[in-house]
Amino acid sequence: MTTLDTSDRSYARLYRQIMAVLLCFGLVPLVSMGIAGFLANRDAIETRMRNVLEAMVKNRKVTVELFLEETMRQVELAAFSLPVDRLSQPETLESLLEQMRREGGAVIDLGLIADDGRHLAYVGPYALQGLNYRDQQWFEQVMVRGRYESDIFLGLRRFPHMVMAAKKREGGRDWILRATIDTDILSALVREGGLESGADVFILNRAAEYQTRYSDAHRLMEKADIDPISLHSGVRIAEVVRNGKREFLATAWLHGEAWVLVARQRMPGLTSLLPGHPAVVWLLVVGLVTIPVLSHFIARTRLKQFQTLEAERAAFHESVAQAQKMAAIGRLAAGVAHEINNPLAIIQAQAGVLADIVEDNPDLTHAAEFKDRVSKIVRQVERGRSVIHHLLGFSRRVGAEREPVDIIAALEETLGFVEKEIDASRIRVVRDFNRSVPIVRSHLAQMQQVFLNLINNALDAIEEGGEIRLSVQLADSSVVVRVEDTGPGIPEKDLPKIFDPFFSTKSSDGRHTGLGLAICQEIMRALGGRIGVESTPGKGTIFRLWFPLEPETA
Repeated sequence: MTTLDTSDRSYARLYRQIMAVLLCFGLVPLVSMGIAGFLANRDAIETRMRNVLEAMVKNRKVTVELFLEETMRQVELAAFSLPVDRLSQPETLESLLEQMRREGGAVIDLGLIADDGRHLAYVGPYALQGLNYRDQQWFEQVMVRGRYESDIFLGLRRFPHMVMAAKKREGGRDWILRATIDTDILSALVREGGLESGADVFILNRAAEYQTRYSDAHRLMEKADIDPISLHSGVRIAEVVRNGKREFLATAWLHGEAWVLVARQRMPGLTSLLPGHPAVVWLLVVGLVTIPVLSHFIARTRLKQFQTLEAERAAFHESVAQAQKMAAIGRLAAGVAHEINNPLAIIQAQAGVLADIVEDNPDLTHAAEFKDRVSKIVRQVERGRSVIHHLLGFSRRVGAEREPVDIIAALEETLGFVEKEIDASRIRVVRDFNRSVPIVRSHLAQMQQVFLNLINNALDAIEEGGEIRLSVQLADSSVVVRVEDTGPGIPEKDLPKIFDPFFSTKSSDGRHTGLGLAICQEIMRALGGRIGVESTPGKGTIFRLWFPLEPETA
């Protein structure tokens, strides 16, 4: 799975539940048999201790790195989601701090710092507003790297703490959002791993100084009573002697190899054990390695199936809703057309009678004006009949059967639907039609819906006096329709997402649902064609539609 956003949290929760069930059913029986074997001999018990420490360190490593990454993500999200003029307001920082505390509770304070080191805004329990961090090591690091996660240090507060900072650029300057992390929460998170096993679990930096406390007798930043640990990959377990007692020391480097996670536990002093069961030990080791991998594979496979089914279901409901909407529009169009046709016919007939009266009475007062007004009535009636003709043609084509379609005629008819908007915006439509393109077999109404969506998008994008270029050409075994506008274009970062349902680059005023291009893509797939887009910011956007030709028959 990719990194989950808010809409994917249900899938993440489902993944964890599947993993929990699979691991429960896979590991519980295995561990039960392993415990019985470990009680049989000293080697088995020591093996069990090693495995437990290794699993504990792996688990704590993932937990701590997830905690640090999630906290850093909160800081970066806060920094990049709001402009500097908002971040510099204490009430904004207070709101962000409260939100972070509700989500994880690890952030103690927040501060906005300028690129000259000045503390511009601050919320938290300390009087730090106005301090200058230009000479602080962490300030130099974040200015160079863009983000920073520190060791435990004293700093200007003069007590051990940890900071996370993210840099953003706005208005030609660099700005830093800095957060202080509650080291007690980090210590509790690490210490939790050793509660059941009785192991001491803590974190050291490269100088072998405590970054978390595993008991009240230990202080942050004090030197640990173990030798410095060399860099290594994965989890390493070593046997050491401390105060005359043998211990297992499990270590794993984390936090970009700046910290080392340590789990330390004494070996039990057993004197007599039952004969060992190496087969049980082997089964336990293999199970501990393979079951999580298999569980992960099965969970991911099932989750992908759920996601695929959900996507298919959503697409199916969307297509059904679209079909129902098209059918309703067709029925409405037919009803409206028939209801209006009769009054139009009467108006046209009466206008003809009035025209005849004028012709028969040339000396009638205001005869010229009367004749001009009758002529205007006739023209408007003809215009109404043209609209009714389009509606009736549309209603007859809302169906599932394919039919021979003249793409150029379909495009021209679609332009008639938005002729009023085009004229009102003084937008120029440039046509480049190859009149020799062959007839294709397709769904006219669905094809026109795609045309209408793309033309409406172009009208929304370009300003008054702009230009829409329409092209119909033959390319290989397809008829290619191109809809090009002179609008502002689409940002490069948004191009991969424009066909996603509910994604829209337009203003969020409630009129745009973000479904137009998604529907166009689904219609083109159903028609056996495809849709593509090219866009250059500041120059405009080009949509291309490929409609397959009818296969030739012998």
